[in-house]
Amino acid sequence: MSLLFIIIVAAGLPFLTAQSYKNIRKMEAELEGAQIAKIPVYLQSMLMQIILCVLAFFAARSEKIEISLKSNYTYTSIGAAVALIVIALGIAWISQKFSKENDESTLHHILPDNNMERLIWILACVVAAFCEEYIYRGVLFQMIMGYVEHTWWLAALLSAVVFAFGHGTQGEKAIIQIIPFAVGFQFLVYISGGLLLPMIAHFIYNILVELLFGDKIKKEAGH
Repeated sequence: MSLLFIIIVAAGLPFLTAQSYKNIRKMEAELEGAQIAKIPVYLQSMLMQIILCVLAFFAARSEKIEISLKSNYTYTSIGAAVALIVIALGIAWISQKFSKENDESTLHHILPDNNMERLIWILACVVAAFCEEYIYRGVLFQMIMGYVEHTWWLAALLSAVVFAFGHGTQGEKAIIQIIPFAVGFQFLVYISGGLLLPMIAHFIYNILVELLFGDKIKKEAGH
């Protein structure tokens, strides 16, 4: 079970996201201004993440890995979470404002346009925050720790790279930006002692991206 989990998360999911990215780009080239029905995308994403989370749960059981959700909310851990969100939003803002290259991201196909889409989007953000932190910062990180002789920084980096490539639909530049962000989430697990704080920070970041940059991203994409 653990080997199947690693193969799917480290190889299968990045491959599928890369293919999805290519398909979206092909569709955009063939149909100028094409729009994707977003609610089915949200539902499909939630289903996939839940399935991966269940697989991660059984992989953790087979390896006798204990996952702690409970976080310690200290001034240090909360301050680190706030700082991580602010830095990540700052990087996103700088990337949007000063980039002279064409935006290769497909985020404009994902961000919601109306209230119903926003409602499902928020639910998808909750599922993503819980499942992705459990899968990558919880189970995958601890599995990698066992292979790298409990070298924290190396396990955190490798887990972050796998996490970033699992977001291949957001484009190559986004993958590079996600890696340090993911290492930061792993640091939140380390200083808080559990996954709940990074889950909350992850959710808040996803929501703020839509609130702060959603209109600009869709406008630059011509939607």
